[in-house]
Amino acid sequence: MNARRRLAALRLAPDGRPRPHAPFGRGPLAARLLARVIDAAALAGSRLPAGVAHTLALAGGTAEWALRPRKRRRLAANLARAVELPVGSAEVRRLVREEIRNEARRSADLLWALGRRHAFLASVELEGIEHVHEALARGNGLILAGIHVGGWEVATAVPHAVVPVPTTAIVADDWLAWAIEHMRTTAGLRVLYRGEPMLTAARLLRAGEALLVLGDDGIGQPRGYPVPFVGGVAELPAGTVALARLCGTPIVSFYVLPLGPRRWRVLVDPPVEPPPRRSGEEGERRVLQALADRWTEVIRAHPEHWAAVYRIRWLDRPEPC
Repeated sequence: MNARRRLAALRLAPDGRPRPHAPFGRGPLAARLLARVIDAAALAGSRLPAGVAHTLALAGGTAEWALRPRKRRRLAANLARAVELPVGSAEVRRLVREEIRNEARRSADLLWALGRRHAFLASVELEGIEHVHEALARGNGLILAGIHVGGWEVATAVPHAVVPVPTTAIVADDWLAWAIEHMRTTAGLRVLYRGEPMLTAARLLRAGEALLVLGDDGIGQPRGYPVPFVGGVAELPAGTVALARLCGTPIVSFYVLPLGPRRWRVLVDPPVEPPPRRSGEEGERRVLQALADRWTEVIRAHPEHWAAVYRIRWLDRPEPC
C-alpha cells in the first residue's frame, strides 16, 4: 500500500494535483525523471571550463541545425520578419543557423548558472535596475515583461537578488516547466501556472509583489490583441496589460543578452504606465502596442538571439508549418 501511495504521489505535478490530460510520456512522472537528468547535467556542466562547454555546445547546436528541418523553417519564417528579407535569403539562413547555435550556448550557460548561482550573480552586468525600484515605489506591485531574446532562463536567480519583493513567474503548465520548477524555486522564484485565475495574479500585485511574464508568446493564452509587431501583425497576449490596468501596475520590460561565454547582461527599460482603469480594451491595446514597439526594436537589434521557435499567431500571413 505504501509503495502504491508513493507511486501515486510521483504522478502529481509540483502543485500536488494530477494532470490526466498530459500527453503520453510528458506527464508529471516523466517530469520528475527529467528533473533528475537536469540536476545531473547542471552538476556536470557547471564544472566544465567555459571553453570546453561552449565547444561542445557549438557542436551540438550545429548537429541540431542539420537534423531539424521543421525547426529551421519555423525560425526562418519568424526571423525573416525581423530583418525584412525573404525567408529563403542567405542572411535569414545564416540567422537561423546562428540562433540554433546560440540556443545551445545558452543551454550550456544555463547549466552553469543553475549549478554555480553565486558565480553567475557575481559576473552578470545589470543596467537599469533603478527602474524596478522606481516602479515598486508606486505601491501597486510590478510586472516584469520579458521576451524570448537571449538568456531569459539563464537569469533565473536575478529577480531574487535585485527585486526587493517576492517575484512570481507565470510559466507554462507542462512537463518541462514541472521538471525545472525546483530549480526556479531554489533560485528564489515563485511559480504560477498559465491558466490559473487572473484573480490569483491580481492578488499578488495588490500585495505589492512582482510578476514575471514573457509577452511575445500568445499560444495557450485565453485572449490577445492584434498589434503591429516585428514587420507584421501578431496576436499578442492581453493578460499582462489587463492586469496592469486592473491593478494600476507599471510594466517594466527586461532583456538578458550574452556578452561572451558565461558573461551576461540584464537590461531593464523605464516603466511603462498602466492603462487607465476606465480605458478598457482601447487602453490595453495602446499599452500593448507600446510594449510591442519596444520588443520589436530589441529583436531587430539582436535577431540572432530571438528564439522564435514557438508558433506566433501572425494575422497578416499564413502561419508557418
